[in-house]
Amino acid sequence: MDSLDSFMEEMLADQGRKEGFLSDLLENLKTQPIPTLEQAKTGYTTMSNLHGVYYNYDTHEVTISYKVVPDLYADHTMRFPHFEVVLEGLIACRRNQRWANTK
Repeated sequence: MDSLDSFMEEMLADQGRKEGFLSDLLENLKTQPIPTLEQAKTGYTTMSNLHGVYYNYDTHEVTISYKVVPDLYADHTMRFPHFEVVLEGLIACRRNQRWANTK
């Protein structure tokens, strides 16, 4: 298991409102957010409860790190189009889970 697997588990297992967070991650692929002090301190473009996500806009790559225990899972780096597919899939899975729970 690497940090991508762990990230997907976090996004699917969390019963909180993650759709907005996932949508923000998608938006960050299209437009670079204005850097913040938090980004400078952590080195991540954005963070979830367990993971740090770093967007490299020069190489169009995303790196996901497990921030709780950095050496527990290997970092996972992928190109922007691949990460877009992962995010869209997570959004669809969460939507399907929500619909299944309302029946």
